[in-house]
Amino acid sequence: MFIKCLGGCREVGKNAFLIKGKKERILLDYGVDVETGTLPLDPGKVDHAFLAHAHLDHTGGSAVLMKTEKPPQVYATAVTFDLTHLLLKDSLKIARLNGQEEHYTEMDIRRLKKQENMINYGKQVKTSEMIIDVHDAGHIPGSCLFVVNVGGKRVLYTSDFGIRKSRLLDGTNIKQIKNIDVAVMECTYSSRNHPDRVESEKKLFNFVNDTVMNDGIALIPAFAVGRSAEVLMVLNSFNPKFPIYLDGMAKKATEITLKYPEFLRDHKELERAVQNVRFIRNDKDRKEALKKPCAIITTGGCISGGPAVYYIKRLWDNPLNSLTFTGYQIPKTGGRYLLDTGRFVTEEMDLKLKMSINALDFSGHCGRDNLFEFVKVVRPKRVVAIHGDNCQRFATEVRGRFGIDAIAPKNGDEIEI
Repeated sequence: MFIKCLGGCREVGKNAFLIKGKKERILLDYGVDVETGTLPLDPGKVDHAFLAHAHLDHTGGSAVLMKTEKPPQVYATAVTFDLTHLLLKDSLKIARLNGQEEHYTEMDIRRLKKQENMINYGKQVKTSEMIIDVHDAGHIPGSCLFVVNVGGKRVLYTSDFGIRKSRLLDGTNIKQIKNIDVAVMECTYSSRNHPDRVESEKKLFNFVNDTVMNDGIALIPAFAVGRSAEVLMVLNSFNPKFPIYLDGMAKKATEITLKYPEFLRDHKELERAVQNVRFIRNDKDRKEALKKPCAIITTGGCISGGPAVYYIKRLWDNPLNSLTFTGYQIPKTGGRYLLDTGRFVTEEMDLKLKMSINALDFSGHCGRDNLFEFVKVVRPKRVVAIHGDNCQRFATEVRGRFGIDAIAPKNGDEIEI
């Protein structure tokens, strides 16, 4: 029995890992490279596919699996499926607008829906050869850790996971995960820790509040899935005296998240925050929002598209306005270039922003210390380091600290279980 590494090795994202048993082939995630849109390696025949959470680097290729003569059964939480549908449709629209390759069609998304099977935390999925345990990953609403029981071995696949509590989630309970033979685990932030969450929340509110109190407009680009709802909850927790607007795909993603209170730490807190927000539905609403000092939470989180670009065009030259990032800026995106150079550059414009620029860390991933805590508590017999820019170094540290066999495979490698 083997694990075939199809994507997500020595890179961030594009996750896809195939567990090959004697009779069955189970796929864990099938994402895309968010920068380039490229897919992982072809998995070939797949009997069952498990999607850990609704981020494109983990589920963005899921509709492509429907192109085979006998598509696999697909398993995920209900909120993961709903958010994945939203992102797949949006990605298809963007590909068409930009003249990029379309890996799947709307028909493939409809086929995907027919193959879907809902799962939940604390439950098991039994196939003819394997048993898959489902755990809360603590990354975004509905995110999962999977433990695959196959051939007398227990293989843990973390996908992306978080231990720290946030406004949205409690974090994963690592003490529940035991007797692991092989841990295929992300190491995205193996080189650094995240700042204290409470301090980051205070900074976010102070940045926004100071802007509005000085008659400016505070723009907060945020990822639609998970992050926009959390930012909204953070601002609302300080009882703001200024209007807050929500724009772009963040509206629909937040509405979907609210449909599934069982996946949230405190769904009533999110409900209260949504009751106090003003939804923007069109350009008329956007023009109205820009007339007075306020906070605007909008997609896209890396300002390479979405309403965020609309606002920057109108706010960039006023030093009273501010722009605050709340998440990782992907290389080659508008946000990454802006942080590196101070300039917002697209094919149509090159702007030296006069508005103040802030960058905060609200990551849903484990930081460095949390990753090592995870290894110490779970104590797997073997670690396979994935989803990071420093996978090899992390594997070396695991070997040195714990005396555990640890490797950092390349895409295309096969690992015997």
